[in-house]
Amino acid sequence: MFNFFGKSKTNTPSTAASAGKAADDKKIKDMKAKLEKVSNKQGRDWKAEAAAAPKPKAEIKDKQLLSYNFKKSNEFPNLYEGWIRASGDQITKQMIKSVKAALSKKVQFIEVLFDPVPNLDEVAFGTVMNKKFRQEVSAELKVPDYATNRGGPSTLEWSNLYWASRLVNGIGSPKAVAISLSGEGTRGKFLPTLPKGMRLLTLAEAKRTLAAGEASVLVLLSPCQSSHYSDGRTLSGKLGVPVIALNAPYSFRYDVGGGSPWELAYVMKRIPKGWIFRTFPGKFQAIIEGPDYEVFQAAQYDKQPTLPVISKASMEASAQKYGAVGNDRIFQQRL
Repeated sequence: MFNFFGKSKTNTPSTAASAGKAADDKKIKDMKAKLEKVSNKQGRDWKAEAAAAPKPKAEIKDKQLLSYNFKKSNEFPNLYEGWIRASGDQITKQMIKSVKAALSKKVQFIEVLFDPVPNLDEVAFGTVMNKKFRQEVSAELKVPDYATNRGGPSTLEWSNLYWASRLVNGIGSPKAVAISLSGEGTRGKFLPTLPKGMRLLTLAEAKRTLAAGEASVLVLLSPCQSSHYSDGRTLSGKLGVPVIALNAPYSFRYDVGGGSPWELAYVMKRIPKGWIFRTFPGKFQAIIEGPDYEVFQAAQYDKQPTLPVISKASMEASAQKYGAVGNDRIFQQRL
């Protein structure tokens, strides 16, 4: 074609693409029409045949359903429903039972250690399960949800206030004192509602004001330095009451927990390829977490193993079952 000035006129790319698409659409329409004619001549009831066809077997994405521990109250908790009260309250029940057992044996320095939220790696970004748990925290402590959702560290501290509240309710200690090392929940607009008789103090306040007879048990929230554990032992001796170290964010000694003389009464903490798990007075266990959340027990220990020892056992058991690279939580996107 030529324009007014005699120069050749070509289609633009967009025009050519539109023309090509129209041609393709026409071909598809014609093919469908031909197939429909053939189908109608056969006189078959295609809907009935489709309904009668065998359905593909549903793939089970969560292999915990088939694992040894599923719905057993004394075994490794469900990932990640174990944190949720409405889903069985498994961690709370195990924690309370373990601490009660330790107290009955007159253990003075008790440690409880597990991730305060279901998906710890994603606490700063949020997951559906973390939100579900956070709503239980706000309901238990009677504060608005946004008070517990002001960044990862704040969420973890409010979560530990929740666990301290549940623990004190469970063991029935009438004059429990929770000691906040961060100060979260002790000041500001939103203060937690705690069980009757339970108080929340900063470490400085506890050192300055607590006297013998004013506490029945101490709960040390989020200890992470050697001095925190030392202060807990000092206050325990001064007041003549047991102290519970609750959910250290990391170990100052590059191991699991604060170490002797602290008794790790309840622990469910990540190690390479799995978890270390124990309910007092039971044995310490190496639990493997495999693909699709399949879990199995790899080893048991009468006494608390060092982190290198239990990690080696965990990695060897995982490699034996899944291969050297067949069980990677990060690359398989398992939170």
